Amino acid sequence: MGRARTIGVTSSLLGAGLLLADCQGLPGITSLPSGSTGSGSLSALAAGGGALPTVTPIPADAGEHGYPFDAVPTTPLYPGAPTIDLAADGYVQKEFLLSGTDDVYGRSGAWASNGDWQVPVAEANVLYTTRFLVRYPTNPAKFNGTVVVEWLNDSTGADVDPVWAEDASELLADGYAYVGVTAQRAGMEDLKTWDSERYGSLGDQSDGQSYGIFTQAAEAIRAGAATILGGLDPKDLIAAGDSQSAFRLTTYVNAFEPLTHAYDGFLLVGRSVTAAPRGSGLLSTSPAPASIWSNPGAPVLEVNTQGDVEEFGASLALQPATNKLRIWEVAGASHIDDHEASYELETLAREEPSVPAPSCLLGTPIGGVSPLVNGLNQADNMPLYQAEQAALADLQRWVTSGVPAPAEQSPLSTTSVLGGAVQVVNTNQFGLASGGVELPQAQVPTEYSSPINVSTLDLEDLSPLTLFQDLTAELDFFTEGALPITDTAARNEGLCLLSGSFLALPAAELAQLYPTHPDYVAKVTAAAEADEAAGFLTPTDAAQDIAAAQASSIP
Repeated sequence: MGRARTIGVTSSLLGAGLLLADCQGLPGITSLPSGSTGSGSLSALAAGGGALPTVTPIPADAGEHGYPFDAVPTTPLYPGAPTIDLAADGYVQKEFLLSGTDDVYGRSGAWASNGDWQVPVAEANVLYTTRFLVRYPTNPAKFNGTVVVEWLNDSTGADVDPVWAEDASELLADGYAYVGVTAQRAGMEDLKTWDSERYGSLGDQSDGQSYGIFTQAAEAIRAGAATILGGLDPKDLIAAGDSQSAFRLTTYVNAFEPLTHAYDGFLLVGRSVTAAPRGSGLLSTSPAPASIWSNPGAPVLEVNTQGDVEEFGASLALQPATNKLRIWEVAGASHIDDHEASYELETLAREEPSVPAPSCLLGTPIGGVSPLVNGLNQADNMPLYQAEQAALADLQRWVTSGVPAPAEQSPLSTTSVLGGAVQVVNTNQFGLASGGVELPQAQVPTEYSSPINVSTLDLEDLSPLTLFQDLTAELDFFTEGALPITDTAARNEGLCLLSGSFLALPAAELAQLYPTHPDYVAKVTAAAEADEAAGFLTPTDAAQDIAAAQASSIP
């Protein structure tokens, strides 16, 4: 455990390095100029003088591949790979082109940390064509009236749907409709490369249009539900984004939502201390911190992890709960958990079979599964997806019934260093911070958790300066907002940093912690029931955690 303990300490330096780079505007983590989009509300900001975008169905079997990029995996490509049978859940999947014009926006004055940001039109009526991927229940009686609209993530150079990957069980069980929107240029360009016949018409001028595209997707869903949702009647739209997409939605909430009112709620997962730029790029250097505006027009629920605090300085943008804002911090969780990584590994193996899966050095190896994943190391096993599913359920109730989501009782335990510029996470012997949202696996640990991993480096031998230099080099793709999917070494290092690792505790230590099996089950049951009562765990996930404890052989 000595080496693993060092990981927890050193990982704090990663957060320090990124934050310092962000504050100093070092190469690779700077904001590119202007170009941000406005929004196409049906009222004042309607694109093209009020015209809605054109929505065109894409035939299911179109193109070289005969299926959509990011389609749910239906056949396991390796033993144990996650799959989804939409038809068995009463769902259908469709894909559409979205074409129109939107505005590119500039910035009015200096943007302050308070999130009250103004965006005047810089260029009007710029053409674009993109796509969105739709999943909805075919029986109107199953539809709960809420559409989750995900800003698809392009940090690896291609569309990824982490919100769907984490929340699919909740979405399907509770009758949500889902729309994944390709809002950014990197996703469009990769789609054209992947299947030029199916996606050859996609394109825009720059990511300055991404905000308008995302707004117009909402307007199209409301106005064209007969086509897009098979006649379902959407009552509420929840915008959701993870990682880079959460950075984008931070800017959207502050600068564009007050003008468009296109969405009824926002779910942001894995934020940074700063927000996205108005145009191209991943992180803007200012303002830092970038807070959520004190009076957003719709409820905002933000879910961050211990990894986001260590890597992205998320705690420096922590705000108290208000009547429109809740922020959760999940103890022990990495930016990408094992649940999400497994799903994305399956779709990667199907969509990009020539691109190897990320291979990390530390933690528990998968091993003995298949040539696709044999010898790789699994991501942090703290189930962030459970907190996300609870957040979605709580946010949906907040939007539809006006009942606010629960607030965490205390923030993650951190210590300020460098004059308060960096927050170092205080961890126990299991790598876990106290405070925030503590899932049953954090309250009753059976593993050592680390939100950080590496693909080539020996962290024990790195000085803070060397680690800082490596971080800025590996995250150089931040200026473009996407990493070429063929850049294997950089992808490995970047994804390992975000995925973390875990190590099972030795049997002797488990026996010391939990003298008998009933003792262990009782502790898990109490933790799961408390989290469920507090709103941090759905009844389904609480029951599954208890059942897993009962079926285990611990101690």
